[in-house]
Amino acid sequence: MLRPKIGLDWDDVTAPFNSIAINMANEKYQYENPLRLEEITSWENTGRTSVIKEFYQCEELYKRQVVTEKTKKCVRKLMEIADVYFITAAYPQFMGIRAAQILEAFPELPPENIILGNAKNLVQFDIILDDAIHNVLESPATYPVLMRKPWNWKMTGLLSVNNMSDFVHLVKQIMNAAMHRTQEVKVPSVLALVGPSGSGKSRIAKELRTDARFESPLTYCTKKSKKHNYLSEAEFAQQEFFEKTRYAGIQYGTKKEDIQAVLDRGHFAVMPLDMCGAIAMKRHFPTAIIYINKDKEALIQDIVESDYTTEEKTLRLLSIDAEKRNREICDYVIDNTKGYGGEQILEIIFGEK
Repeated sequence: MLRPKIGLDWDDVTAPFNSIAINMANEKYQYENPLRLEEITSWENTGRTSVIKEFYQCEELYKRQVVTEKTKKCVRKLMEIADVYFITAAYPQFMGIRAAQILEAFPELPPENIILGNAKNLVQFDIILDDAIHNVLESPATYPVLMRKPWNWKMTGLLSVNNMSDFVHLVKQIMNAAMHRTQEVKVPSVLALVGPSGSGKSRIAKELRTDARFESPLTYCTKKSKKHNYLSEAEFAQQEFFEKTRYAGIQYGTKKEDIQAVLDRGHFAVMPLDMCGAIAMKRHFPTAIIYINKDKEALIQDIVESDYTTEEKTLRLLSIDAEKRNREICDYVIDNTKGYGGEQILEIIFGEK
């Protein structure tokens, strides 16, 4: 992929939108308990924060949209390595304001690279970044990426980022995957196990840890579990995590010093991760990203028969196809359909069978 074609959403991805509507609602109604962005927990936005929808057709909201200098810098980095387009939905009466906003923030952008409309699934890009789950799941892009927001935090498995800076790193990993795959796994290093829910990442990690050469660093999460150190949402927010993700509504985090401690002991650090967590590892530690493959039918069966809630099962099932695309940007792909994933990893590293 020499120069990819990238489609960026505007509202709540490049420029703030719902946060401005929240501020406008608080200014108008002077709530004793002010509305917070974190209260928008679904794309439909029902409940207390649904009042902000009245501002969606207010010209003042659009006039308040300002792109931060940090975001501008990130987008310009993308422009250096890719053909960048903004594809954004706006009410007809605000399309002129939206186009002018984009060109004011990025005067070097060709005007024809601004696409205004709702039918995002009809435009072909190599990579897209959007905060709406339906746009990501329905996208024909080779690599659809979700911008994490409170209304999509429960979505699991998709390529996702927390900010535009993370997205730049992800794009570079996608572009360099074929040319810079890890050819040899040396100790000490991180073994980042990625793949769909039900592929067996945690089971393989447990199997490898029976060998003294493998160890998993401490991990923390917001759900009580025997596998992780439990923290409440408030406690989790106060921690300085090197890598963190939200999977099916549960937060997971790892600290840099805990990972480094494993490596300092001369061991492999085995870590089941999402794709973006694996890429974060690769930027800071010697890391091999290993995709754990499994037949789709077997994945579906494992998820359906699990003890996840109905909502969790639905989210994991929806993400299977999108997660399978990630294999193309991993260093190694192993097939765990018959349950021999751990043995295959030993063979990759040591030539052992």
